[in-house]
Amino acid sequence: MYRNRASFPAKRRSVDNSDRRRPSSTTSTRRHNFAIELRSHKKDENKYNRHEIVTLMGKLTSIPDDFSLYETGVVAGRLFYQQWPNVLDTIVYLWKLLLDQRLSFIPTLVRYLILPSDTHDFNSRLRVLFKTRIIGLMEGDSVINLQNKLDEVNREINRLDLLLKKRNRLVVHMELSKKKDGKVRESEMIRRRVSEFKSAMECFIDYLDGRGLDSHRSDVVKVLKLEGEYDWIKLYSMIKRECRRLDDGLPIYADREDILSQIHCQQVMVLIADAQQLSTYFFGCCTYHVVGRTFPVDIIYAPETSSSNEESSFVAPYVSHVLKRVGEIHRTEEQGTILAFLTSQNEVEWACEHFKVPSTVALPLHGRLSHEDQYRVYTDYPDNRKVIFSTNLAETSLTIPGVKYVVDSGMVKENWFEPGSGMNVLRVCQTSQSSANQRAGRAGRTEPGNCYRVYGESDFQSMPCHQEPEIRRVNLGIAVLRILALGIHSIKEFDFIDAPCNAAIESALKNLIQLGAVVLENGVHKLTKDGQMLVKLGIEPRLGIMILKCFENRMGREGLVLAAVMTNSSSIFCRVGKEEEKHKSDCLKVQFCHPGGDLFTLLSVYKKWQCVPRDKRNQWCWDNSINAKSMRRCQDAMQEMESCLQHEFNMIIPTYWRWDPEKNTEYDKVLKDVILSALADNIAMYSGNDNLGYEVASTGTHFQLHPSCSLLIFGERPSWVVFGEIIAMPNQYLVCVTSVDFDSLQNLSPAPFDISQIDSRKLQLKVLTGFGTVLLKRFCGKSGYSLKQCVSHIKDTVKDDRIRVEVSADRNEVKLFASSEHMGQVSEMVTSLLEREGKWIQNECFDRLLFSGRRGAAPLALMGSGAQIKHLELEKRCLTIDIYVHGPHDVDEKELLSFLEKLTSGDICAVHRLNTVVGQDNEKWGRVTFLTPEAAEKATKLTPVDFNGCKLKVAPSKSTIGGDSSFLSFPAVKARISWPRRLNRGFACVKCHPNDVSAMVDDFSSLFIRDKLIKCQKSMKFEDNVMLWGLNAEVFERELSEALKRLTNREILDLFIPRDKAVENPPLAVLEETLLREVSSFMPSAAATGDFKNECVRVHIYPCEPKAYDMKADIYFDGSLHLEAAKALEEMDGKALMGCCPWQKMKCEQQFDSILSCPAAVYMVIKVQLHLLLDKLSLRKGVEFAFGRNENGTYRVKISAKATKIMAECRRPLEQLMNGRTIIDDRLTPPVLQVYSSREGFLLQKSIQHETGTCFIIDKHNHTLRVFGPLHKLDLAQNKMVQSLVGLHDNKPLDVHLKGPALPPDLMKKVVEKFGPDLHGLKERFPGLDFVLNTRHHRISIRGCEELKQQVEEVIHEIATSTPGQTVRSHAPSCSICLCDVEDGFRLEQCSHEFCRSCLLEQCESAIRNLENSFPIRCAHEGCGAMLLVVDLKSLLLRDKLDELFRSSLGSFVECSSGKYRFCPSPDCPSVYQVSEEERAFVCGACSVETCTRCHLEYHQSLSCEEYGEFKRDPDLSLKEWMKGKEDVRQCPVCGFTIEKTDGCNHMGCRCGIHICWVCLEHYNTSEECYAHLRSIHHAID
Repeated sequence: MYRNRASFPAKRRSVDNSDRRRPSSTTSTRRHNFAIELRSHKKDENKYNRHEIVTLMGKLTSIPDDFSLYETGVVAGRLFYQQWPNVLDTIVYLWKLLLDQRLSFIPTLVRYLILPSDTHDFNSRLRVLFKTRIIGLMEGDSVINLQNKLDEVNREINRLDLLLKKRNRLVVHMELSKKKDGKVRESEMIRRRVSEFKSAMECFIDYLDGRGLDSHRSDVVKVLKLEGEYDWIKLYSMIKRECRRLDDGLPIYADREDILSQIHCQQVMVLIADAQQLSTYFFGCCTYHVVGRTFPVDIIYAPETSSSNEESSFVAPYVSHVLKRVGEIHRTEEQGTILAFLTSQNEVEWACEHFKVPSTVALPLHGRLSHEDQYRVYTDYPDNRKVIFSTNLAETSLTIPGVKYVVDSGMVKENWFEPGSGMNVLRVCQTSQSSANQRAGRAGRTEPGNCYRVYGESDFQSMPCHQEPEIRRVNLGIAVLRILALGIHSIKEFDFIDAPCNAAIESALKNLIQLGAVVLENGVHKLTKDGQMLVKLGIEPRLGIMILKCFENRMGREGLVLAAVMTNSSSIFCRVGKEEEKHKSDCLKVQFCHPGGDLFTLLSVYKKWQCVPRDKRNQWCWDNSINAKSMRRCQDAMQEMESCLQHEFNMIIPTYWRWDPEKNTEYDKVLKDVILSALADNIAMYSGNDNLGYEVASTGTHFQLHPSCSLLIFGERPSWVVFGEIIAMPNQYLVCVTSVDFDSLQNLSPAPFDISQIDSRKLQLKVLTGFGTVLLKRFCGKSGYSLKQCVSHIKDTVKDDRIRVEVSADRNEVKLFASSEHMGQVSEMVTSLLEREGKWIQNECFDRLLFSGRRGAAPLALMGSGAQIKHLELEKRCLTIDIYVHGPHDVDEKELLSFLEKLTSGDICAVHRLNTVVGQDNEKWGRVTFLTPEAAEKATKLTPVDFNGCKLKVAPSKSTIGGDSSFLSFPAVKARISWPRRLNRGFACVKCHPNDVSAMVDDFSSLFIRDKLIKCQKSMKFEDNVMLWGLNAEVFERELSEALKRLTNREILDLFIPRDKAVENPPLAVLEETLLREVSSFMPSAAATGDFKNECVRVHIYPCEPKAYDMKADIYFDGSLHLEAAKALEEMDGKALMGCCPWQKMKCEQQFDSILSCPAAVYMVIKVQLHLLLDKLSLRKGVEFAFGRNENGTYRVKISAKATKIMAECRRPLEQLMNGRTIIDDRLTPPVLQVYSSREGFLLQKSIQHETGTCFIIDKHNHTLRVFGPLHKLDLAQNKMVQSLVGLHDNKPLDVHLKGPALPPDLMKKVVEKFGPDLHGLKERFPGLDFVLNTRHHRISIRGCEELKQQVEEVIHEIATSTPGQTVRSHAPSCSICLCDVEDGFRLEQCSHEFCRSCLLEQCESAIRNLENSFPIRCAHEGCGAMLLVVDLKSLLLRDKLDELFRSSLGSFVECSSGKYRFCPSPDCPSVYQVSEEERAFVCGACSVETCTRCHLEYHQSLSCEEYGEFKRDPDLSLKEWMKGKEDVRQCPVCGFTIEKTDGCNHMGCRCGIHICWVCLEHYNTSEECYAHLRSIHHAID
């Protein structure tokens, strides 16, 4: 047929693209009698497929005389006819297609020629067609399917009946009964659904047959009421609706007939949650309960005792609980969508972001999502489970198919009006039982499900049964107005269904009086003219007042928009999605922000939106992150209010704007005054402190501006603002904030509060400057604890909780916030604490031993500020004390130090605080070092002393602390030795088993020790002891035990030798020096190791109790010298120390101990490898390992071995694993390592650690970085870290700040307006750079070429200076040493002057090289002269350089001591002694040289210094004095050797080989020549 008529449509077809109501140019000009319009099912604009309509026309039996087709619009096409039979056949045919669901258009008949007979024919034909179709539906597939399902359910019921008749366990029986009940309800529901559907269809048939409602009995109620003329389109829609309801199976549509019967009989029906209350109010009317879905839902509560510490600083704890529960459901339950209920958009987005579980898709659902994003919850995701995090939007508003599991947080966010404060507060609170049940029902919509509640059943029982009625949660302003309009003046006596509290009514009346809507006349509240207008407007009173006030000021358009946008203020800006999308939204918002506040910003948005063409508004909203739906709601609200104003008050609505957001005009002030008059109850004053925020005038409570507030974009805090409401999330914020003028507040009538009194409460600001960074950090304490204590003390003192003290270490300032009344007192208290802290920093020293040795034996020096030696302790007096605390609580460090300084009248120069456990007896608190030994001695005499409820015990310290850390500079191996200090008393006692006593007496009968027979007998006192008599006094346990074990194989349980009195031994210091010399003789020489003598070994002798038998000592060896250590112990075993008795022989235990430790973070990454290594090493013989955890959280491994070689071999791999590896790379310069401590470096560290399974620890003092982890991963982690740090440093962003004292407040907005929200203008201008705008901190981060960065700064500077009257100061600090711009700056602690780090290092190097006039090291800034403090030196120099500086400072100290101190005369010996007037011997502890402290020569016992000096000049002087007057003493004439002649001949021989004549002193080469001379000259040889 279509082919036969192909020529016809082609010939007459026409399309109208310009105007769908105008016929085509090819259309005949003659008038048609009839037309059939093919209408779309939707009322919106549509696009049509022309081919579909042409194909349809080809199937028509009656060819249209003409037609028109349209591309868009409600009507897709028109078919024109002249003859009625043709049009009748066509319209009936089209309706037949439509009823058979083969037509996508609704045919509509348009008659230009109307005849009654035609109408009758038309209705008759369609009546038959519709009736046939309805009858077919009554027996159609849907009904048949339900009937089949009903039969299946009934069979299941019968099966369950049979099972229930059998004998079952109670649990099984209950389950079967429960299942049967569900099936019975399902069967009944199916039956009722089919019955209701057929009843509806019968109503249609009765209507088509002409049987109206009057033809039925009065007791029969029909579900549908149909009467009047036939409306075929409406009838078709109703038939479709009934079919859809049958398929959907909503329970309420199965109860329509019963409900209508109840209404017909009782006249009133209640269908609400709290039905009983409303039924009672309406005089006990009947209620009807409609059941919901019949699928069972199991409720699972959280355990009552469960408590989780999992909290996030960003969300409430219940959000974490919900995430945990969702993860458990996914792991343990079968497939099915999970729906979790939270309270807000922020929580939903946080949950979606942090829910990272494989095979799941986390989807958000809240009101601010676009339609596309909301529709995602209906999309299927193959092989993935949908997890939907939703607000209460999913509680009742929509049904999501496939939801099988519901997780209920039990919380909801509600808007509450607080009558006491007169403010709206949006807060999170518990939901009601009915809402919780509604949420649970979401899991049983399509199949049985589970509802998991993250709260206990008792919590559910404590919830209110129903949600609090809205009238008790909102402002009663509009309700009170309407009641007053009814003529009821006593509001409190009005018969409310849910009566609000009297406070709410009084608050509403007070607010209405403030707004001028109500007046109180003669004790009666009456409406004013404005009040009567507000009643007719029917909107919130404050919004209505805004509108009326704006009309009074000829700004009607602004007033209407203001009311509309304030109603939708929370949803206009669309800030959803991931962090990148939110950041984009924040940047886009900047262009709209107005310095007047949020309402002005919203006005600006609406005005710009209104200027956009209608067809482009949706795209404009999308491009600018504006909610298009909210904007349309604002427009609809405006239209409603405009209609009301026009019809009720005959007001002319202006279409123009007077207010311009781009200009500051008088209309800005007018709008502010209007907003103030409407929100007079919601006034807040800036407290004076950013952290304290704004003080609400009506309540005195403090709140912060919401982070989205437009005022924050300009970095300003107006003194006075008004706000729309308060949000609690959980922090409380003011939202919809607008700044107002103080003058306008004073003009308010009536005044809501005393403005001058509130203004006087504002906090004043005082800035204290001139403090160093370290000082301020110590003033704050760890985690700000000290600062909190300080502020708390100040608050208690001045009785003002608003006091604030803010410390900025970066800007070196302290800000004080206090009222004018208390500012002086607060300033004095804080200044005193800062001065105290400054004094401690200036006095701070670090100690160094002049040479290696036991602390207390070697001299010690304190180096302080300026790198000067503050004290040199040569007399080995105590400078450091140990403090022990016993009490119920910890003590405050700063109070304790002040207490000690006050009692000792001394200065503290170093503090070492230990990790203590509160409440333990004699717990060591820490160590304190004084500048003078006198102060330390006074402190030791204080013990015990009471301090703040605790007992303090002070004792001289014997531990190595402070700067002398060389004691533990090597991996130590410890060995223990001992020697007796008491002789025995000649007898001993051997303990054994009682049965072995007689046998042991026989065994010991031949006991000889040191060739002496020992007597043996049973003990008369103890039946298990054997007594030995006749022991040598020098025999001790070791020797006796060995002798006994050689004689018997029986078990010796114990051996006891009574001792005599202890002998006197040299002092501990002398013994330690002696033991050290003994051990050092076996160690490598200084020339071989390059170290000072004894550097590789340490000794420590423990003080012994008076009754102790033995002296005990520990020897610490360098682990690399295990062979030397073993040899030393072997040689020393059995020897007595010099100065001890011969019988005090040393016993060297063949047991060596060594301890390795690592932080907890390191242990976590090496845990597996460490324990595997320990298991492997434990297989070796002669070694034991003990693993444990220290009190401070670190982990330790103790190695105990019987040989140093085994110890070294076992320790080496453990060291390699636990000590990690120091990263040595030339690229890791100090500036690069500084990046490691930044936020980006922290994130990088976490990323690499997670990726490689390693751990990094930085030593800021030595500028080194160590990596820990499995050995095979260290190289990878090291390379990644080095490359990443270098990359971060090279790409370190330049921050261009857009906020500051010298910058205009609207600089960020100007930058956005000029370059775009995404700064694309800057990107185009500088293509090599990457820009990121941070709206929260008002800065632009730039990455790329350094030269281009400077150009960007210049561009921003030009924009800043373009503001009229705005000047921007630019100052680049210069270094006073190199006179160039500071690079890698370092700020000195005492004076805060900044220098190049390299320049300061060079200054220290110069002091090390040149001692003359180099100390103290001072600030090089002109006119300053402040000394570099110890904290500066520690930050600048590595440990080796500090040691070099100490040596140089010591040299300068000795040189400048005016001869008071001198170095040991041995070359390169570091020891120093004090010069004295008396002749004393100084024994050098480093080189053992003895020196006279008066003449500085070798010590000369029995000689005066003068005599020894003469002797040094002429060594033979004493000999010459002795020779005087002695004839028998002469000198050799050749060598000068003195010869004394005692007897014999006159021939004398000299040691030089010369033979001398004693008479004349002639000398000869041989004795013969000498004898010949005597005979010939002197005639005799005698």
